Amino acid sequence: MKTKKQRLDYFRKINGLKYAELIGDETIVTPENLRVTMARENDKSDYYLKIIANKHNISERWLINGEGEMYLENKKEIKNFENLKEKNYSNTLEVKVVTTKARAGFADSYYSEEYLKDLPSVLIEADKEYKGRYLAFEVDGDSMQPDYNKGDIVICREIQRSLWQYKLHYKDYDFVIAHGTQGIMLKEIINHNPETGDIVCHSLNQEDGINQDFTLNLKEVAFLYNVVEHRISGKSKRRNR
Repeated sequence: MKTKKQRLDYFRKINGLKYAELIGDETIVTPENLRVTMARENDKSDYYLKIIANKHNISERWLINGEGEMYLENKKEIKNFENLKEKNYSNTLEVKVVTTKARAGFADSYYSEEYLKDLPSVLIEADKEYKGRYLAFEVDGDSMQPDYNKGDIVICREIQRSLWQYKLHYKDYDFVIAHGTQGIMLKEIINHNPETGDIVCHSLNQEDGINQDFTLNLKEVAFLYNVVEHRISGKSKRRNR
């Protein structure tokens, strides 16, 4: 990891953090401004990195200069994994996965039992009863890199349409949006106007000016989902919301 941004993104990914969660209320900066500043690697980026290092108990030397270990030795949480007992979950839930190949059919047959029965499944394990309706999607494309990559699976909980009239919890979740004409997309929602129904959709990957923010109206949306778990392709690592 040669750059500051690469080290910051690595720390974010292994801890399941969004850019908005890195600094919080310590300073006034938007997630997009933070991304842009990190890419430039200037004095301002070092200022933000020092705030992030202090907030999350990581080494400034590692984050800014790539020297030493990521965590501060006197603050790093050390766990004895040999003494950990395997956790037994009392509940499991089978969730159907809408694969990349199956997306076109899903768009035409939302929740059709005939359609869903042939899709693959994943199991969610939990120590409490899951409420709501769940569906999983295979990630396609690179618009949400580096957080999400092609082949990853996002497990989602449906947001009932009756709740769309209220402010969405867009600072807490990423979203899968099933749009009537634009298909299925994984995005951040960075603004929601409950009065008009407009949502502003944001892609994490905006290098070279691609994947600009755009506005949709919820009247055009068929289904809306919170991302509650992220399963990374080829790894056992899971990130929960």
